[in-house]
Amino acid sequence: MRSINWDDQDITSSEILAAVGSLRKGVGAKGENINKLEKEFQDLLGCKHAILVSNCTTALTTSLLTLKEIHPHIKKIVVPSFSFIAPANASKFVLDNVELIDCSSKDWNPRVEDIPKDADAIMLVDVGGVPCDYDRFKKLGLPIIGDSAESLGSTYKGNQIGTQVDLHCFSFQRSKIVTCGEGGLITTNDDKLAEICRSIVSHGYSKDKKSFEYIHNRFGLNFRMCDIEAAILRQQIKKLNKYVKRRNIIAKRYTDKLKQYYRVQLIPDYCTSNYFFYGILTNKLIRDKLAQYLLDNGIQVKCWTAIHKQELWKKDNLPIATWLSDGVILLPIHNNITNSDVDYIIKKCIDFWHK
Repeated sequence: MRSINWDDQDITSSEILAAVGSLRKGVGAKGENINKLEKEFQDLLGCKHAILVSNCTTALTTSLLTLKEIHPHIKKIVVPSFSFIAPANASKFVLDNVELIDCSSKDWNPRVEDIPKDADAIMLVDVGGVPCDYDRFKKLGLPIIGDSAESLGSTYKGNQIGTQVDLHCFSFQRSKIVTCGEGGLITTNDDKLAEICRSIVSHGYSKDKKSFEYIHNRFGLNFRMCDIEAAILRQQIKKLNKYVKRRNIIAKRYTDKLKQYYRVQLIPDYCTSNYFFYGILTNKLIRDKLAQYLLDNGIQVKCWTAIHKQELWKKDNLPIATWLSDGVILLPIHNNITNSDVDYIIKKCIDFWHK
């Protein structure tokens, strides 16, 4: 029987040699690979500032602390419930009032009409790599953080994700489209936001301190990326376009064969997706049975549980997020999966339908 992982990493000799090279030069958070990679991300995403951090959750936390310093009136932030739990937990860590909101049944992303009138800030999530309709949210005039953990390589109105709102946060955790094991990135075009972010991720250091001084002028923590991770990631991003193209080919193969049996996430005309994940929508009655059937046939799948259904975040009256949480199954889609694997997964999904 086949064994197909839900995610897999394309780590080759180039990444290994880069890591060894960094080790030989001395491990730290201020190595040459950090500086070079930040510049490479600026060029890739078209942003003015790129700040590498230890993971996307620390990127979100740093961004929230930065907005709070710039906008001390911020008390309440809204977070979409159909998401991984990190944006909600990071928001709760920084702010007292976090409200979960519902999402669209079509692209599974948050909707402008669900933003309450008393919101002070917005956390948007590009679910599965599908960008939110950023311009519609920007019309509300509120500070916005884009949780773009899943959307590196996706585009919004022809531009790479990373410049659409005040701050964007990316992830390089092992399942992401490019990886260095862990790691994160903050992007912004605002000089002041960038200055504060850089200070917070390095213990609140003052930018005006002398090289030999320990001067801290704000609250901060150690959220820095190390040079070894940056060395690996520099090799990974060279292959980003190839990865995105391959995932789009796989997604089309899935959609062409499965759309007559299952609903799928729709990609709006204003954007392109990197297809971080590929989900099919069943219903509460059969989702677990289908997931177990696929597992029994060697196919690893994932099922997201919406944040409002988690014990720490219980909330009612989010019907679409509940519907998606009860019905979505995420199929394998990654850089190492073969066409034969994809066809096998399709066959098993269709076989289950006819059982």
